[in-house]
Amino acid sequence: MKKIAIVASLRKRRAVPVVRSVVGWLEDHRLQPVLRQDVAERLRRPDLGRCAEDVMEGASLALALGGDGTILATARLAAPHGIPILGCNLGGFGFLTELAESELMEALPQVLAGKHQVRERMMLEGELVRDGTPRHGFLGLNDVVITKGAFSRLLRLEIEVAGEQLGVFTADGVIVATPTGSTAYSLSAGGPVVSPEVEALMVTPICAHTLSARPIVVPSGEEISVRVSTLQPDQEMMVTIDGQEGVPLESGDTMRVRKASVAARVVHLTGPSFFAKVRTKLGWAGRS
Repeated sequence: MKKIAIVASLRKRRAVPVVRSVVGWLEDHRLQPVLRQDVAERLRRPDLGRCAEDVMEGASLALALGGDGTILATARLAAPHGIPILGCNLGGFGFLTELAESELMEALPQVLAGKHQVRERMMLEGELVRDGTPRHGFLGLNDVVITKGAFSRLLRLEIEVAGEQLGVFTADGVIVATPTGSTAYSLSAGGPVVSPEVEALMVTPICAHTLSARPIVVPSGEEISVRVSTLQPDQEMMVTIDGQEGVPLESGDTMRVRKASVAARVVHLTGPSFFAKVRTKLGWAGRS
């Protein structure tokens, strides 16, 4: 029996009825659904619940039911296992998701029959180094963001690429993004839009205190190092991964970021291309 992992955003109004329909369909077709524990409890199906660390174990496919944030969370769980991800949009923007809700039940038999493509999306991995010792490892699909707290002053950022100093900036923070993440926070901060077919990393300063600071695109094989410091002893600083996981920083900490050894494997059917999504989702189609 094939095992299908389901990750759903309970913040979406339609999540519970959609998951219930999918679970019923899978069981009717002699497939085994497994759910994250919180979703299983909402459906009153504790027999299907697994903790986040175990939900992908042995699965053939991961269903991400929600929005772009659900895709990001699913990618961090599924990528280490090499499991393909099928995303269904239950929210508004849905840049990363492959299907609309109305298309899901028709697409499921096609995907389970192998009538689809799987495209790999580059991910980030790295570590927080404090006092010369690695303290926290991470994996992300979109970006790594170093930023100050709400009431803090500017940060001093020393950025290196491949061991060579790129520059020293005073700024609100910095974003290191993949091509997938180029249409997220990096874009809002003035970074370039990069096709997911391109293997590169984007370094985008956030509100740098100099007009010369500009985003830079570097080869995906290079490691990016960001040392963060401040003159205020109690200043709040944070590093976030995909906007969903965060770790407080201390002055002198260094973040090392590189291309991950694993990739997100995303199911693609016959939906819109990347450039079609850019044209429509970002409003580049012009006036009708």
